[in-house]
Amino acid sequence: MCDNPKLWFFACMLFAAISTVSAAQKPVVCNQQYAICTSAQCIPDPRHSGFALCSCDVKEGNSAGYSACAKRKPAVNKDKTTRIISTFSFAQFDSKKGMACGKGFDWTNCVDSPCTVDPMNPAKATCSCPVLHGQAFVTFGGDCNIQSCSTGFWSGATIDSSTQLREVMQKSMGATTNPYPTAACPTH
Repeated sequence: MCDNPKLWFFACMLFAAISTVSAAQKPVVCNQQYAICTSAQCIPDPRHSGFALCSCDVKEGNSAGYSACAKRKPAVNKDKTTRIISTFSFAQFDSKKGMACGKGFDWTNCVDSPCTVDPMNPAKATCSCPVLHGQAFVTFGGDCNIQSCSTGFWSGATIDSSTQLREVMQKSMGATTNPYPTAACPTH
């Protein structure tokens, strides 16, 4: 490989691309306004197949996502609406219970999704989140009614993603254990 400069260049570019993808998959904690969708119920977006519109809460403070803080910075559009990004935080851990939904149900992953703050109710935002299929997921939505896993699109996360986001938030707080243990719904 060292004798062939073209092959060497290709190998270096491939390594750089893999390194960039891996770096992009590490959560980043930012301190700014964000949408929290961990319990949001969503409906199919009639304009964009494969996406759902989710009603989420607007919060201010530390949250974790996979995009850089500069990309998640709130922005006011020319029509004077505020655009924010949905991320993860512990904001709903004290008021909601975690529910696990098995494989085979449609759900949404709102982390790093674009949102518009409701100008009539700035405590709420509508987020456009991709619909996922076939993976088991956890959500704070559904009020522990496991039957609701099949009745709509809940915003959720895979166990791996949820663990990764919780751990980076916990580390940013300087906590060695989870400061917000998740109350879980009974299993059925």
